[in-house]
Amino acid sequence: MEMVDQDELPIPDELDPQEESPYLRREKSVAVRRRRISGRVRVALLMIAVLLPVGLAGYGLATFALTSSYFVLNSPEDIVVVGNHFVSREEVLGALGLSLMGNRKGGTNIFRMSLDVRRRGVETLPWVRTASVTRILPHGLLVHITERTPVAFANVGGRVSLVDEDGMLLERPDNGAFDFPVLYGLENLASLDERRARLTLYLEFMRQLGVEAPRAGWMISEVYLTDAEDLKALLISGQQTVQVHFGQKDFLPRFQNFLTLLPEIQKSNGKLDSVDLRYRNQIIVNPQRPAPAVPADGERKE
Repeated sequence: MEMVDQDELPIPDELDPQEESPYLRREKSVAVRRRRISGRVRVALLMIAVLLPVGLAGYGLATFALTSSYFVLNSPEDIVVVGNHFVSREEVLGALGLSLMGNRKGGTNIFRMSLDVRRRGVETLPWVRTASVTRILPHGLLVHITERTPVAFANVGGRVSLVDEDGMLLERPDNGAFDFPVLYGLENLASLDERRARLTLYLEFMRQLGVEAPRAGWMISEVYLTDAEDLKALLISGQQTVQVHFGQKDFLPRFQNFLTLLPEIQKSNGKLDSVDLRYRNQIIVNPQRPAPAVPADGERKE
């Protein structure tokens, strides 16, 4: 084997620069990182791109609605009233409290008014139980009324008015025809809650006897609610008038008991002034007293 002198070995520094060295590694490519937009920024940009035009459009529409004369209520013909029978249209228009001058400048913008305030104004009318007020575009109002339902006449302080189940006293309208008993005793009740309680007693009495009494030939003329535990009714049949104590319950059974025993009672007592049906298996009868004799000269005998 031929020996090579160590001095003749090529060293790396003496290599031809164009000749690739077997001892060098290829350099790695450096990745360039691109900046990415975060999710929050994207959402924010999307919201701005969508909501900004919508907001501007909404602002423009709101400004137009609040300032345009196209939405001004200026004439009574722009107001529609439904559901009223005893409440006049004029009363409703007055309760709304609107300025209706017949021109666009003196009217009221329907978007600037409070519908709740107008509703409460209408509900101050005695005959109005509830009311609703809604807008009719472009320049109108719809007022829907639910009126009170009278259930009886009430004699309060010598003045007869209608009364509903809530105890609200109502003036008798010109266009109404009613056939109710007359109630007594409500004038002594200060609060509406007390009136409602007594009227609940009356309504239950009428529910049970409102049909049965006329069917039996008796008319309920007057009802006395002075005593919460004793409802008294004045019953009329032909020429006979009887005041009956019914208590506070079992009105129909007590009335049927009265009809059953009435012929026997009349045989022994003649005409009756009052009958008390409040006690079980017992009827207390108060015969009608004859009127005192009056002499011809007009002086009553003692």
